[in-house]
Amino acid sequence: MEGRRRSGRRHGRPDRRFAADASSKEQKISTKKFKAALLAAAVLAGLAVATTPAQASECKRGGGVYICEYGVSVKKLPDGTRQEFIIGTNKAVYTRWNDTSGHWTKWKSMGGSAKSGVSITDHWSQGDPWSFHLVITQTDGQFWVNGRKRDGFWTGWYPHPGPD
Repeated sequence: MEGRRRSGRRHGRPDRRFAADASSKEQKISTKKFKAALLAAAVLAGLAVATTPAQASECKRGGGVYICEYGVSVKKLPDGTRQEFIIGTNKAVYTRWNDTSGHWTKWKSMGGSAKSGVSITDHWSQGDPWSFHLVITQTDGQFWVNGRKRDGFWTGWYPHPGPD
């Protein structure tokens, strides 16, 4: 048994006391890398739709003209009515809605200066089916939000509050 130590230490194998710490550190690094990759993917996806197309074509809908490439975003409300959102050729966000008998309003400007389509999210609605938020990329390159309140009024455009 020459050359072999019998002091109770395990040579060649990691000490189990430190294995949990190492695993925890690796998991934290892995989680950080995952979050960074997710954020990078979101940014790249946003950039892909965040520029006005060089040859933007114009479409017509309900008497309004909009940038075809940004499409029409639709939110169905609890009473069966719908509200639509488009980006006009002047880059402002426009909306119209129908009543319960199916009659549509005229397009109304909501302002803004978009270089992306309109995304609709219920993320901050706290479960209220009448509340939702619009998110656009403004021409300044930042995400901007406009929230619909339960009573149908809007908050007005404000910078996106952060990563959530």
